[in-house]
Amino acid sequence: MIKDCKICGIKDPDTLNFIINHPNAPKFIGFICNYPKSRRYVKYKDLKKLLNIKKNKSKFVAVLVKPNNEILEKIKNLPFDYYQLYDCNSDEIKIIKQKYKKKIITALTIKDKSDVDKYKLFSNVADIYLFDSKGYEKRPGI
Repeated sequence: MIKDCKICGIKDPDTLNFIINHPNAPKFIGFICNYPKSRRYVKYKDLKKLLNIKKNKSKFVAVLVKPNNEILEKIKNLPFDYYQLYDCNSDEIKIIKQKYKKKIITALTIKDKSDVDKYKLFSNVADIYLFDSKGYEKRPGI
């Protein structure tokens, strides 16, 4: 059995309903909230409708790239359990974590071995680390 699996980039209700109600539902389900370059991006009005569902045992994750106050305020009342943050320094993450009372997945983009050690910079703010490939900003499919 796979434990603590995360499925990311969900944008349609049929897929969400299927995975939430699956006997081996993922622990985490991610939604791309503020990165319109991604084909998996969900506009706020669609996100609000999509998340109006009983999530059962899964935790909802807002995937955010360098979020500004506008998007953080828009999504603050949506049923997210975690914010997965890209391109934020530890001070920015600390402010977001304290203000919005969310658990934090600190996403670190890894190009080479030296990038792995950067997790230490976030030890005081990260609840979970996510090591991701370098170049999400160039991939059409984040």
